[in-house]
Amino acid sequence: MSGVLLVGVVTLLILYRWLDQQEGQLRSAGVSVLTPVPTVQQTGRATATPTATPTPTALIPSPTLPTPRPDPVAQRVDQLLSRMTLEEKVGQLFLVFFVGPDLSPSLQELVAQYHVGGILLFSSTDNVQSMPQVAQLINQVQGEAVSHGAGIPLFVALDQEGGSVVRLARGATVFPSNMALGATRSIDNARLMAQVTATELKALGINMNLAPVVDVNNNPDNPVIGTRSFGSSPQQVADLGAAMIETYKANGIIATAKHFPGHGDTATDSHLALPVIPHRIERLEATELLPFRAAIRAGVDAIMTAHVLVPAVDPSPALPATLSSDVLQGLLRDRLRYQGLITTDSLGMRAIGQAYGVPEAAGMAFLAGADLLALGADPGHMPAEQRSACQHVLSLVESDPLLESRLNESIRRILLVKARYGLLDWEPAHVGEPALQIGTDDHDRIARHIAQESITLVRNHAGTLPLAADQLLLAVVPPGAAGFGGNLQAYHPHTHVLQLSLNPSPEEIERVVRAAEGASVVVVGTVNARRHPGQLDLVRALADQPLVVAALDTPYDLMSFPGISAYLASYGRVPVSLDALARVIVGLEKPRGHLPVALPGLYPLGHGMHDFVSETAVSSD
Repeated sequence: MSGVLLVGVVTLLILYRWLDQQEGQLRSAGVSVLTPVPTVQQTGRATATPTATPTPTALIPSPTLPTPRPDPVAQRVDQLLSRMTLEEKVGQLFLVFFVGPDLSPSLQELVAQYHVGGILLFSSTDNVQSMPQVAQLINQVQGEAVSHGAGIPLFVALDQEGGSVVRLARGATVFPSNMALGATRSIDNARLMAQVTATELKALGINMNLAPVVDVNNNPDNPVIGTRSFGSSPQQVADLGAAMIETYKANGIIATAKHFPGHGDTATDSHLALPVIPHRIERLEATELLPFRAAIRAGVDAIMTAHVLVPAVDPSPALPATLSSDVLQGLLRDRLRYQGLITTDSLGMRAIGQAYGVPEAAGMAFLAGADLLALGADPGHMPAEQRSACQHVLSLVESDPLLESRLNESIRRILLVKARYGLLDWEPAHVGEPALQIGTDDHDRIARHIAQESITLVRNHAGTLPLAADQLLLAVVPPGAAGFGGNLQAYHPHTHVLQLSLNPSPEEIERVVRAAEGASVVVVGTVNARRHPGQLDLVRALADQPLVVAALDTPYDLMSFPGISAYLASYGRVPVSLDALARVIVGLEKPRGHLPVALPGLYPLGHGMHDFVSETAVSSD
């Protein structure tokens, strides 16, 4: 009983101290209070004896949370959305291609009557002739968009990845490939490349880059990704991709991470057929999805889908990721918590178009959760299909009133991105300005710096490289690499150049063998030799003499002839990469790159020789 009494006393003392503190606060505020004095009766219960006449007490107001300020961007978007017709909303879903260098009647119809949300620029459709012409074209098309319907400016998008996939190849700065960037292992280089690219795109009025590729290229037989990937390390792909996305955003360009949920481990080109990603979800999380998670953390505003089957996510036997709600909603929206734009890869590609037809595929992609439906300049895809696709999606929404709320979700996301990047306040680009900001000497120096840091010396048996000044060199170059021969001749006067076809015939090979008899060293440039038997036959025919093989695309060619004297990789045939490669071969520069992919059975990821010494002096750290 005494223990209970003691607890009661302690409790009362604590209560008394608290009441005393409250009284002091009230008195300091000028408020009269009633002061209770706790006493302990014989019963052991606490009572309070009043010591003053009660007076009215003031109430202390409860703290109130500040009223959140309305988001002016969201308010503007909601007001715009409320004024749009159903036809205008459906049109905003579409990114369309067109033919020609100016505002044709066909393009004018798509913009003014179908209210498309954006255009796609391609050099193959003659959209790009010069930089001033591109700026003028964009001004014309945007002017058409803002003067019709809801007056919403367009996404102006293109693939300016670097390397082999660029739409602005004449006049703009063309950077080495992503795989070359991966060979430098430099976040700073990734940021520099994105900053220059963003500056040049913005000067033309382009606001969206369908880049970077964040596929992990871990399949040597991949026919479509290859050097478009940063490499085979998921973490390096994630780091470089995120750095580029952040830099694009900071410089006012909408970046697009692609191709979700991963296109790096395939042996089929989705432009031609439907590839399968056979892995379990645990493997997808560790490899394919890791760069996309990094892209989402970096704030990427658009993610492009891949036309691939992913049985671990959607077991449907013929439903590619682009058309799968399990992939777009279940995996990307729900599991990865992505809230930005989902854009399809081109629905005119054969993996989709042949199986479903473009209009039907557009409707399926929309129902699966895509926000933007891309209709690119694919072989066999006709401009008329774009109108049919718009009409088909419109009929779907008109036939089911519940679909308008689904449509509004996509349109709101589209308008929010356009608003945040200033597209809703579009102003014409100054046609005279591009020349001042595009293809400048400073930009060219940055591209050359990245290229030089990427060149990778993989093998150098018996000190074959660098060339001695008096050696007679025979350079054998494939199509698209004529500049490589010219570079070697410029740096090494004793050079004879032969150009061959991509898959050399026996007669061509015999001609090279005869020419090689008078040479001290032969340099052969290969391009995906594993897919061109004539290149393999050529290298084998020259194997008995000092031979340097330079892989001018992916470095996997070495797997077909591991015993050659010297082997280098340039990761592409863009001019700055070919020049950097030639400078290493003749000894004007040392090799600095690291393999961004493993060569199974031969060399690990990160391998690279950084001096012209025996092959045992290797750096792979």
